[in-house]
Amino acid sequence: MSTEAMKWAIELAPPMPSQLVGTLVGLAYHADKQGRGAYPSLARLAAYACKAERSVRRDLRQLEDLKLIRPGDPLRAAHIPADRRPEVYDLAVERVVPKGRAGDDEGTRTSARTLVSSRERGRATREAKKTRSGTECTQERADVDVRGDADVRADVDVTHGRTWTSQRGDAHVTDDRTPTSAKPSEEPSENRQVNQWGAEDYPNHPPHMADLDALAPAPIDVDGFTVTDTMRRWAHATYPGLNIDHSTAQFISHYRSTGTRRKSWPDAWQKWIRDDAKRAADRAARQTQGTFLVALNGGGQTPTPPLTGTDATVAGWAAVAAQLGNQPTDEDTA
Repeated sequence: MSTEAMKWAIELAPPMPSQLVGTLVGLAYHADKQGRGAYPSLARLAAYACKAERSVRRDLRQLEDLKLIRPGDPLRAAHIPADRRPEVYDLAVERVVPKGRAGDDEGTRTSARTLVSSRERGRATREAKKTRSGTECTQERADVDVRGDADVRADVDVTHGRTWTSQRGDAHVTDDRTPTSAKPSEEPSENRQVNQWGAEDYPNHPPHMADLDALAPAPIDVDGFTVTDTMRRWAHATYPGLNIDHSTAQFISHYRSTGTRRKSWPDAWQKWIRDDAKRAADRAARQTQGTFLVALNGGGQTPTPPLTGTDATVAGWAAVAAQLGNQPTDEDTA
């Protein structure tokens, strides 16, 4: 998490529609100090903002239209499998309100008035569309009713004791609705069931927050750790026999798997290199320590590795027994 990016999203970013703030803050939570390299999954952003993934996609498009975010470097998320790889975004941290959105300067007031006026225009447009659509629906219903009154084919069923309207109404007797009652809509309900994150319960939502954590970038990636040429020269000069690339790969894999953060990644890397060099030296010492020579038939000698475990214990007791057997007894002295 970057404090600078969070402060920009919460306080210094230009005014925006309120529904976009949660998504922008979620991106800022995963960006570095420069506001770059944020790639949380849609499921995680939906959990942050308490909305559906579909709404988060719409928020991201609007934030791009407002020039508050832009596409970032896709290599930041290259370590995530392609089928689960999210989009990478950079925050437009250069766009700021000098005294913050809560300021009382003229620039902030102008931005707020512009935002309010755009909201009013959008609300007026929506109400006009709703009025037009309501008028059209009323006219369509009236036309249908007129055509229904002209239908006299139901009189054919009079001989059976049932009219067309009674036959149609029998289907609604159990629920106390007449044929002219409002019919249930075939469209899916907007009140969909939400899950424990407050988002719509789609099948692709992970069942546990631990699965969401597995999709999030590790702190070492968020902070943008890289091995500089100076660090590499120091390692080669101090430990010339050490495989620096292998040790660095182990270092990055360790901190990606644990998800821990260090105050200074270069210092942590140098400590890791020193520990690797010490472990390599200890392994070399153990391989040569205690090695003894065994004479060959041809007169040569070959080093034999020391015994370990049970073999070493048995050999030790055998040596003690041999030493005791070589000592003179009282009878030999007499």
